[in-house]
Amino acid sequence: MKTLRVLDRAIGPIFPGLVGLYAARIFVKPREGKPRNMNGWELLASKGQYVAWGKKSPNSTKSVLLIHGWESHAGHMSVLADALLTQGISVVALDAPAHGDAEGDATNAIQFAAAMLKASHDLGPFYALIGHSMGGGAAFIALADGLQVEKVVTIASPYLFSDVLHRFAQYINLPAKAEKSFVNRIERLTGRSWDETRGDVVAPKVKQPVLVVHDSDDKEIPFGDAEALLRVLKHGEILQTHNLGHRRILRDRETSAAIARWIAG
Repeated sequence: MKTLRVLDRAIGPIFPGLVGLYAARIFVKPREGKPRNMNGWELLASKGQYVAWGKKSPNSTKSVLLIHGWESHAGHMSVLADALLTQGISVVALDAPAHGDAEGDATNAIQFAAAMLKASHDLGPFYALIGHSMGGGAAFIALADGLQVEKVVTIASPYLFSDVLHRFAQYINLPAKAEKSFVNRIERLTGRSWDETRGDVVAPKVKQPVLVVHDSDDKEIPFGDAEALLRVLKHGEILQTHNLGHRRILRDRETSAAIARWIAG
């Protein structure tokens, strides 16, 4: 990334279209993660578009769909899954496109949302939907596109995907013209304008109760994104954590227990 930032600063003003295309190709390709352990999970479905893993609670009448974030996988939702099982709720966790065991090497939030809709059709209905980071942002797109659940939880999720693109552009030192080219390329790859996925466009369409979980020390998605979501949600409430950051929040048992109680209640 350091070399990329130097190159972007040097040639971005001269060849903005080329640099924007290159940045877009990097942005949609998640890096390979560490080897994972899915012990305790049951493989439910492998559809190419997604892979579904399950944990079933005896005599459960409710099932919750879990969707991870960028460069993550279903196994990272294990602590949360176990907390839900304690409440007598079964779980289905997805490997989203190009993540975990799902097919592909490039993806985006629109494809995450499509995977949720397909999983709901194949394995649902689901009582609730829980998404972390990009998975939470994509959950709003899926809900706006017709996904039916009773409750929604977002964890460390962005308000505007356009802000995510801008932060990435800043991180790799894209000049203004190259950033515009980068955003245009991303829109072509997804087939939808980012204006259609804005939090202030899709979130107000969500009629279900929404629990917005966010850490005050999140360095990747600022806490202000959670506050912005609350302003546009019809039935939103906040669970603010501290000193957990963007990813460790998923491993915090107290936070997971609070989420599970909210779902069960």
